[in-house]
Amino acid sequence: MAGQITHILVGEAALRGAAPAEAEAVLRSSGGYFRLGCQGPDIFYHNQRTMPSGLHYGALAHRRDYGRVIEGGLESLPRDRLAPESPAVAYALGLATHAAVDRATHPFIVFYAGWADPARPGTERFRACHPFFERLLDLALLSHERGIDPSDFDMEKLMAPSSQESAQADSDLVTLWAAGLRKAFPRSTGGDQLIEQRVANALADARHFIRLTNPRRTAMLPGKGDWFTYLNERVGPRSVALIYPDSLPAEIDIESLGREGWEHPAGDGRSFSSTYLDLIGGARSEAETILRRMLGDLAGGSIPDGLGELIGNAGLSVNDRDGRHVPPLLSRPLPLPELMDREYRVRLRWAQARSHRAGPPH
Repeated sequence: MAGQITHILVGEAALRGAAPAEAEAVLRSSGGYFRLGCQGPDIFYHNQRTMPSGLHYGALAHRRDYGRVIEGGLESLPRDRLAPESPAVAYALGLATHAAVDRATHPFIVFYAGWADPARPGTERFRACHPFFERLLDLALLSHERGIDPSDFDMEKLMAPSSQESAQADSDLVTLWAAGLRKAFPRSTGGDQLIEQRVANALADARHFIRLTNPRRTAMLPGKGDWFTYLNERVGPRSVALIYPDSLPAEIDIESLGREGWEHPAGDGRSFSSTYLDLIGGARSEAETILRRMLGDLAGGSIPDGLGELIGNAGLSVNDRDGRHVPPLLSRPLPLPELMDREYRVRLRWAQARSHRAGPPH
């Protein structure tokens, strides 16, 4: 999966490209829900605080049938409540952009981040490099697209509810997810009497995660209060894997702008010279096509025929040539463990110095 900022930037650009006037109406009335929707099924990965957890639904939706999930979710909404600017529909529009971004970028991320494999000695050092790399790529795209520092990107505010009827809107999101998951995965959901609670917990935990990792909060700037509560000397460098660095490493071509070439991690012979920006451009175009069709039909009170196929039901991670999820085999990791270690030590020193100056944070 790509990082939170990438999903927001691509989602907004695709929405505006699909229909500028309608996009402004959606973002003005329900922008928080749209941007939260751009995070797709990643919200279930964040559901590790509150039980019962829906964590396994995140894995299912990334493996297959994500388009069917969105189609089933929209079908659960009354036909007189399909206005694109309504919170639940805006959220579904955001969900629809997630697939294009993940499919385009995930092979690149896996290839350059590596992974920890118990059967391969020496790979443990790459644990947590995947999310850390996603955050570096987020910062690179933020620089290209907005020309701002991470501390100027208030992720928590951008994904906050923007409707006065947020309680009703959240209830609609629970209904949407539960219906979509039931349509896409009838065997896995058939005996789950707690699915609505799992979705509600996932939404709550995702918002908690967004708050804790908001780059506006975690930037190493004077006057911060609880900015370093994530640091954990027992965990070590991995405790900064989900935190946005204040700047990019100048010595590493993280976006492959030099076009050195990379291979698909499925190990089936596919090779590419695409940069990260090339992949993002393709994802934006695909998402724009999907949103244009959705906006046109939803404005008329109907769901597009074949919406699931339009969004796509192939996996969102590493797929074979037929779109089936497969485990990764190939990688050429960047020196991300060293970068993560450096980031951890810089932040630990900063936190310790701040503590000596101002006492423990409240």
